[in-house]
Amino acid sequence: MAKTIVGSAGAQGGARPIPRVRLAAWLIACCYLAAALVLTWRLWADPASRTQIIAANGISHDVDLFAWFLRYDATAVAHGHLPALVTTALNAPRGINLMWNTSLLLPGVVLAPVTLLAGPQVTLAILLTLAFAGSAASLFVVLRRWGASISAAALGGALYGFFPALWMEAGGHYHLIFVVLPPLIVDALLRIVTGRRHAVRGGIWLGLLVAAQVFISEEMLAQTVVAAVIIVAVLAASQPQIVPKRIKGTVTGVGSAAVVGLLACGYPLWVQFHGPLTEHGSRGRSPTSRTISAISSPRPAACSSTPGPLRAPLASQPVAVGEYVAYLGWPLLAVLLIATVCFWRDRRVRVAAVTLALLEIFSLGGQTIKAGGLQYPGVLLPWHYLQNLPVLNQMRANRFPILADGTAAAVLAFSLDLTRTAVRNDWRRWAAAALAILAVLPLVPLPFQAGRLEPVRPAGPRLSPGCGSHQPTACSSSPVARR
Repeated sequence: MAKTIVGSAGAQGGARPIPRVRLAAWLIACCYLAAALVLTWRLWADPASRTQIIAANGISHDVDLFAWFLRYDATAVAHGHLPALVTTALNAPRGINLMWNTSLLLPGVVLAPVTLLAGPQVTLAILLTLAFAGSAASLFVVLRRWGASISAAALGGALYGFFPALWMEAGGHYHLIFVVLPPLIVDALLRIVTGRRHAVRGGIWLGLLVAAQVFISEEMLAQTVVAAVIIVAVLAASQPQIVPKRIKGTVTGVGSAAVVGLLACGYPLWVQFHGPLTEHGSRGRSPTSRTISAISSPRPAACSSTPGPLRAPLASQPVAVGEYVAYLGWPLLAVLLIATVCFWRDRRVRVAAVTLALLEIFSLGGQTIKAGGLQYPGVLLPWHYLQNLPVLNQMRANRFPILADGTAAAVLAFSLDLTRTAVRNDWRRWAAAALAILAVLPLVPLPFQAGRLEPVRPAGPRLSPGCGSHQPTACSSSPVARR
């Protein structure tokens, strides 16, 4: 049982003892928040008119679109109703289907008071900060539930919440950086599959999490489902003798989740797939894969936000820089490989390591790739056979490293604890911890650069990019259009 510390009020019998473990968890959450503020401090110097810059990418125009969506959501809430899922306020006169766009419906509605009071750019700054801290805290909680120590879980949470893949998406892909729910979704499913939670209650919780993720990012939900399927499959292959015993509970839990999810977001999904302005076909795939060198490059250039020598090589890349360099680097990959070999018998390490390997392979895409002067046929890549499936054909394979970082964090956290148990000498334990930290240090990101947004001009006879015809100032993220 964890020891407790009693404050002065507790000594007088006026308060209950505070567990040390709970206090440590809160301190770690505060550290995550402090780290997120350090990354974004240049934005907070003037959050209403500044936005982040990622290396050679400069200011992404996606920021303007997200600001428009937030203002649209806030305007609807101010009028006492939820945002319409189809509107002509943008791309008039045809309009848009919000369910087919990165509209951030749930964060937009929840943070509507902030948008109305301070403007959409302040809301985006809050969302960016909470995305880093919240994602790290989410995986920390999940790792603790599955037996990781506080220190190991803290390092794992930091790896998931702050390092390359997530950091590089922060240039304007707000729907991808807010990955607080994916670890909780996987955790809820695993607790149902392993019988750690009542099937119906666990299914209800899982359904609510999935429904919430639908209104944040369906692409990230699809990736979470892929990762969850891999985890459950590897888990079942590891213990085939218990699979028949868990089928009933799993079907009951997943069925309950499906019912709750459909009740919560069934109509919006119907509008998306059968309503006006439904999208058909799949997005182009030429820029959606990475090369092998992008996974294991020794210098994580993605984590440098300082202009200089890195700007030219990054600008010359043939694909989106944000996804192209979202890798872990060979030092950490080497540590993870050693840890996997040493602790393969541990079910948690085995499942996380296999999932990590498959997600990284998926991130290579389904087309022919070049490595070391040789060509690797796309037909030999597993994503080649999945990329044409419904829903999956709308995904970009080079975004799988976001969740792959989470599985890497799990391997690292569980391996550190197993090392402490297996090694008796204190200096060897410290050496293992130091090796893990040294492998992670090259990935530590620098604070974002910030650039001032240009004022948006009112729409004239021709619609300006990103603005609607009804209320042209509503789409603006500039000081001119803020209340």
